[in-house]
Amino acid sequence: MKSNKVIIAGLMGVCLSLFSFSAVSMECNSDAQALPLWAKSQPRTALLNFVDNVTNKGSKTYVKPRDRIAVIDNDGTLWSEKPTYTQFLFAFDQIKKKSAKHPEWKTQTPYSWVLDNNTDAIFKKGWAALLPILETSQSNMTPEQYSQDVINWLKTHQSPHFKRPYTALVFQPMIELINYLHAHQFEVFIVTGAGSAFVKPWSEAIYHIPAQNVIGTTFGYTYKDGELEKNSKLVYINDGPQKAINIETIIGKRPILAIGNSTGDKAMLKWTTSQKGVSLGMLIHHTDAKREWAYGANSFEGKFTPALMDAAKANKWQVVDMKNDWCQIYPTPAQRRTLP
Repeated sequence: MKSNKVIIAGLMGVCLSLFSFSAVSMECNSDAQALPLWAKSQPRTALLNFVDNVTNKGSKTYVKPRDRIAVIDNDGTLWSEKPTYTQFLFAFDQIKKKSAKHPEWKTQTPYSWVLDNNTDAIFKKGWAALLPILETSQSNMTPEQYSQDVINWLKTHQSPHFKRPYTALVFQPMIELINYLHAHQFEVFIVTGAGSAFVKPWSEAIYHIPAQNVIGTTFGYTYKDGELEKNSKLVYINDGPQKAINIETIIGKRPILAIGNSTGDKAMLKWTTSQKGVSLGMLIHHTDAKREWAYGANSFEGKFTPALMDAAKANKWQVVDMKNDWCQIYPTPAQRRTLP
């Protein structure tokens, strides 16, 4: 009886994984030249019209290539952020890896919670626990060492829910959109609340977005004798208004396209679409409990509140309903991109 349950559970897992990247019943565009994985919906039409208007030299809203800046959030916008942010899982493993040299962590919170796998206590405490974990997990190593640790971890770990590598949980319609923007001479930036040092090592391989185009939460460095070493000093959390501030500080231009999925992206979208001239804001709404996840205002990750929906309506931002607007969520095995 037990073996039958195991077999059934395994089959259900396979079916869930297959369903997550298979097309669902909706008006899809398999023969379309542009964005075929996007259903025939208002968000797809808005994207195509927007790109056409800013790239057509005969258009009154034509934008020169050097000013075609697009900014896109990462967690929940380019890949799944449930059941928790991938960087947190990596940081927990880093703490465990370092714990042999820190016996005091066995009784010192929040590190003892990590060692005891007590994630409930960590998330109950929230950022008061998470920030020290993130700071400590990456300190006292060179940038190159940290980058290699990130790559090695992503190559050897997978989602326990979908039984797939985390880098195979990217949203294929968004990969398709990035390719479409690149083909139309947009410069695309990732503007994420995650650590920039965590995303940069693999952004080019998975998204075709180079490391220099990643703006994220930043921790400090110490310079000594021609070398850099990461330290535990938090420089800034790249979320909320800080996203707009960092875009201006680092890029030096206001984007004309901004895409996010949560309240943390509101300022970035508002700043992008409040300028004179053509612009577009878009939110990804997680509504698909079968192929991915369904969540909203009560979520720690990717909080999507009624007030955010009201802001989308007031500012004429497009809202992508993942259940109804995306014909496919994750890449098929043939579509997957590999790590360096």
